Amino acid sequence: MYRVTFGSRTLLNSVGAVRHGITLRYLSKNANRKVGGTILTSNATPESTTVSFLTDDCSGAKPFTVCFNNIFLRDASRSSDSVDADTGQKLFTTGQLASEPRHFTPEKVDITENGQALSITWRDGDHYDYPLEFLYRYKGSTYVSRSLRNQSSKHKPVIWDATLFNKHLDSFRYKYNEYMTDDKVLYQTLIKLQKFGIVMITDLPELSADLDPLQDLCHRVGPLRKTIYGEVFEVDNTKPNHSNITFSNKRLPFHQDLTYLENVPGFQILQCARNETAGGENIYVDAFNATRHIRETDTEAYEALQIVPVNYSYKKDDKRYYQSKPIIEQFDSNEHNVEISNYEYLIKQINYSPPYQAPFTYGIYNKAPQKEVSTTPGKTIERFTFKDFVRGLEMFEDSINNPANQLMMKIPKNCAVIFNNRRILHARNEIFSSEASRRIFRGCFFSNDHFRSRLKYLEERFD
Repeated sequence: MYRVTFGSRTLLNSVGAVRHGITLRYLSKNANRKVGGTILTSNATPESTTVSFLTDDCSGAKPFTVCFNNIFLRDASRSSDSVDADTGQKLFTTGQLASEPRHFTPEKVDITENGQALSITWRDGDHYDYPLEFLYRYKGSTYVSRSLRNQSSKHKPVIWDATLFNKHLDSFRYKYNEYMTDDKVLYQTLIKLQKFGIVMITDLPELSADLDPLQDLCHRVGPLRKTIYGEVFEVDNTKPNHSNITFSNKRLPFHQDLTYLENVPGFQILQCARNETAGGENIYVDAFNATRHIRETDTEAYEALQIVPVNYSYKKDDKRYYQSKPIIEQFDSNEHNVEISNYEYLIKQINYSPPYQAPFTYGIYNKAPQKEVSTTPGKTIERFTFKDFVRGLEMFEDSINNPANQLMMKIPKNCAVIFNNRRILHARNEIFSSEASRRIFRGCFFSNDHFRSRLKYLEERFD
């Protein structure tokens, strides 16, 4: 028996039933009124368990009702028999559960007295109270909520152009010492990165034998990601390096780094150690802004940008890297993120890096007029999608090269920019060197996984 309160009126109502040999407990039919957060009813069969519950965001006091697969519930048990107490890691495999029905058949299903958990005893002896928060998180009817999937942040990306970004310019900068010592400042920095994809850290100390501020910035989020350039790379205008066009004084078009790798680094930190030359301004643009515009104006071109593989290659000395990726990658579609106003939840990442682009292998064949060709018909059909792709690519480049969408800066000495390498494209104006002037930048990368982990942890601490 458990208690449910409606204003000043309290109901005590527990009804027992047996169905398929399983003991059930549920509330009376009057308990479907909104009472805050509580579980209302439950019933189970050997294959599934159905539960109804109310939460603060229930529309019109209508409860959520979810029918869970029993293998899912048993697999999610966090009991001491199912999860190691020290490490929190599972002590069984899903395949082991599925091999014997006793593992995933409920023996008894109760609602706890306070209505905050669904208590299930399984026929294999396991017992676990599934919290209301767990049931809400996996209810399957909302893409974004307070109890969203574990890997998702509650902070919505803000797609920007120059006008919108300039409105937030004052909160774009954070001081090194505060970032390094105050977790709340770190949290605000990561929120800004999640929303806008770019922040600046100012007042970095000088590099010394005992202190590397660039690596310290990274370690506040996670370990450095080692690449073919090592853990830290340096761009010095007085030291020629022919391994990458980045190390030259030439103008760099908009691009992302390391697209020729299978696992492209998620974030880059670029630190200015000296910046005395003329030119060399860094330019940033939100690629999500460009792709959103294409989606809203030319759906065929947008779809082609998700289909046509663009080949990226790095071939220098003993290095041989090659990957094929579409320009646009999306999350799986659902009823929420396909809405035009929710594009931030649909777009996942961009792949765009002309300096490392290899020849196309898709859509490159046309039908010869009045002549039979050796190309298979399936390959020649690709030309129609490729035509849409070229049109979409032209729209994409028109958008990113429009100054109204760009953020241009000459990064001051002892400042660093952290940006999302899967969303924010970066370019650089030509550098005009002289014997008396030097331009030294240092950089490193860290992964999306470490960023999401740190942001999620800080959300739990401070929100």
